Amino acid sequence: MTWPSALWSVTLSVLFLAACDAGPPRGAETGSAADSASEDQAERIAAEAYRQAVVAADSVAHEQISESSRYGGTIVVAGRNDVITLNPLVSTDIESVQHQAHVLFTTLVRSGPDFEPLPYLAHEWTIDPEGDRITFHLRDDVYWHDGVPVTARDVAFTWQRVVDPEVPFFNPSYFDAWEAVEVLDEHTVRFTVRPRSNLLYGWAVTAIIPEHILGDVPPAALADHPFGTVSPVGSGPFRFVERIPGDRWVFEANPDFPEDLGGRPYADRLVYRQIPDDAVADAALRTGEIDLIVDANPASAQRLSADSTLVVTSFPAAEYALIAWNTRRDPFTDPRVRRALTLAMDRESIVDVVRGPYGSVSAGPVGPWHWTYDPAWEPFPFAPDSARALLEQSGWTDEDGDGVRENRGVPLRFELFFTPRQAWMDVSTIVQANLADVGAAVEPRAREQASLVPMVTSPDRRFDAFLVSWARDVPLDDRDLWACDRVDDPMQFTGWCHPELDAVLDSMQFVSDRESLRRLTRRYETLVADAQPYTFLFNVETVLARRAGLRGVGADARGTWASVTEWWLDTEDRR
Repeated sequence: MTWPSALWSVTLSVLFLAACDAGPPRGAETGSAADSASEDQAERIAAEAYRQAVVAADSVAHEQISESSRYGGTIVVAGRNDVITLNPLVSTDIESVQHQAHVLFTTLVRSGPDFEPLPYLAHEWTIDPEGDRITFHLRDDVYWHDGVPVTARDVAFTWQRVVDPEVPFFNPSYFDAWEAVEVLDEHTVRFTVRPRSNLLYGWAVTAIIPEHILGDVPPAALADHPFGTVSPVGSGPFRFVERIPGDRWVFEANPDFPEDLGGRPYADRLVYRQIPDDAVADAALRTGEIDLIVDANPASAQRLSADSTLVVTSFPAAEYALIAWNTRRDPFTDPRVRRALTLAMDRESIVDVVRGPYGSVSAGPVGPWHWTYDPAWEPFPFAPDSARALLEQSGWTDEDGDGVRENRGVPLRFELFFTPRQAWMDVSTIVQANLADVGAAVEPRAREQASLVPMVTSPDRRFDAFLVSWARDVPLDDRDLWACDRVDDPMQFTGWCHPELDAVLDSMQFVSDRESLRRLTRRYETLVADAQPYTFLFNVETVLARRAGLRGVGADARGTWASVTEWWLDTEDRR
């Protein structure tokens, strides 16, 4: 499938300015952003020099310590958000998905550094000459942690459940091109497929699940089954030990994990603790109570890196922060209002406060982590006068002089939800002040993740707006976020869709050359930027803070946990 050449003729000019005659060009200088550019650059140069020094120190340790001396100890990791469930069929949060793919389970394939598919549970695969069938040959030495062999039936069962409409799988677009399955023998499974870009990517991030445990569970009952939180059984490098709700998950090394896949992890045990308070996490790291913070507060980075017992590193993450507007509700049904709210926000100040040198204002859904990213693609500027003009045009005026605009007697007042972490509280404070300055009253509402997720993903969408950091996939298959035939699916938060965008996103799944994909991506960004169903706040560079005695922690856009089997502790740091 190709897209008409007219698609490429649309320039990257700001379409809404022509329609509404409001606001300076996108990227125009407003405020003090230019004044701080040289200071930000200096911070980034210093951070890169520090990173190179850390890499050199770890390399020396790796060479000096024999592999046999790296085994032992318990690694304690802290993160702001809890692991909600270890059931791969129903999870929606990144911590859960990372633990499923890299800690507890095996995936059919895994991603290399450039996101190329590599063997994992499948040691090889073949594609028929016609391109419509793919056959996977599985390893015969991978076992579920209860001792039952992993077989082709488990792979077939996993696929049957992820495509079942009664199962709330978080990203069904992974398997849109997979049409049928046939188990040929215990370790061979064949799928009928349609041609597709990044055909195998879904299998690199979706863990295989055990048919012998879940096969008799009705699909609609899987979300509440105790497998996810009480008794998960995996096949990966670590085995589940226990969960203390709201506090920690505990895993132990799997001594039977195949040597060809990395073998037994170095650590005896792995503990993941939810510590939502950044100050508490920093203190625990300093005292040695924990070994690693997987998403450290950037504001703490300089202070932590000055401590000789700690190491701070970072990497560009496939992640951006956003405010999602519920376009099913007024006033967010009007794109002029959504544009105005974006123009009213001082996002440079937001980045300075919550990310420092570890972030940048986001222009749209594609960030610096992706090869199609265009640094010349400018975000909307901070332009409160233009925001006021757009609100006036859309019928929102302050008739009674109380500082809050009204439209037919209804005040421009709404709730902004977020999880109770300090960064989101800081963002909500800035947003509240910025929007108050243009006549919109924001009521910040902090909610625990476990209660916020169903609020924004359930069919009734009980929210006006919410603030979240969103991880995306390298294939850029964002149809789960925007497709018109998925407005009732969990990830279609906003309810906004556009027929042309549907066609663009569909085309992006089939093009084979990078230049065509680059052009399609530009059109994707233009359509979303014009409509502003999200206010894209900032791109994220993930900050990792660890004890100097924790080694082997390599991370990139695949996630922090991709190298977990290679983490090891110096002897004096083991507990």
